[in-house]
Amino acid sequence: MGLVELDVLEALDGIQWLGTGQEVSQRFGISQPTVSRACSKALKIFDLSMERANGEWDLIGDQTFLRLEREVHQWARWLGHRPLRLEATYWSAQTVCAGLPPTWILGRSNIVGVTRNFQLIQDRVVDAWLAGLPDVPTADQPDLAAIPLSAMPIFYTCAPGHPLLDVEQLTVDDIAQYPTLALPEGSYPQVERALRQLGLWNDGSRMTRYRRDKWEGRAEQELVVGYGTPLSMAVSGGALCRLPLRLPIDSGEALVVHRDFLAHPALADLLGVLRANLAQLAQAHAEIRVLA
Repeated sequence: MGLVELDVLEALDGIQWLGTGQEVSQRFGISQPTVSRACSKALKIFDLSMERANGEWDLIGDQTFLRLEREVHQWARWLGHRPLRLEATYWSAQTVCAGLPPTWILGRSNIVGVTRNFQLIQDRVVDAWLAGLPDVPTADQPDLAAIPLSAMPIFYTCAPGHPLLDVEQLTVDDIAQYPTLALPEGSYPQVERALRQLGLWNDGSRMTRYRRDKWEGRAEQELVVGYGTPLSMAVSGGALCRLPLRLPIDSGEALVVHRDFLAHPALADLLGVLRANLAQLAQAHAEIRVLA
């Protein structure tokens, strides 16, 4: 099975994935003291240390042997020895991920940006990631595959009473007169590129884990213009108003996995649930298109 017990590496993986011993305890059914002891044991075995940077736990040291062990443990999960791990976006966790198969557990689904998610799935800490289009793996990540599941528009949002709501035949030039929400550089490269080309994405929020008050909340309380999709508005839109103008790119959902497991029955079970949920959501939100 591997050189390290499943429970020991599970604790280290869990801390890196979920961030706290409490979250690991809740999802894996082990006590917080046990999480702490097992995590310390794993670090000692692999001669590594951990430090917190930008709210995330990063490993310090040579991770060559850890990567090999993680691959063995991931195969063990796909063989049914432990639950498989799914990460999602904050808007898909409550909707698309409802009623998951019992073989899967869902993470906190609050990681902002693609960098950390790519790291977690490439390092085999997470087994599948329900990502938001268009920022999915590229040719630089040939070991990963993205399975498109849905497509939907991205539109601009603002607070009630915002002057833009009174503008007839709204244009991007009108929107550019106001600050527009932005995340740290590289969080969502393709979305960022499209918005920068329009002169937008200029009012930064230093957010690495999703917080509504730092995203939708700012657009509700200020003259800042935000962005939304049918799903994000349904989950966290609150009092936000949709402006009658779409971005030149679409969003949607895509499931990212290692290519090794594309034909695995457990993946087929997960895809069946996700597609069924999206089909139901599409009945309530006509702009959501379910992809075959």
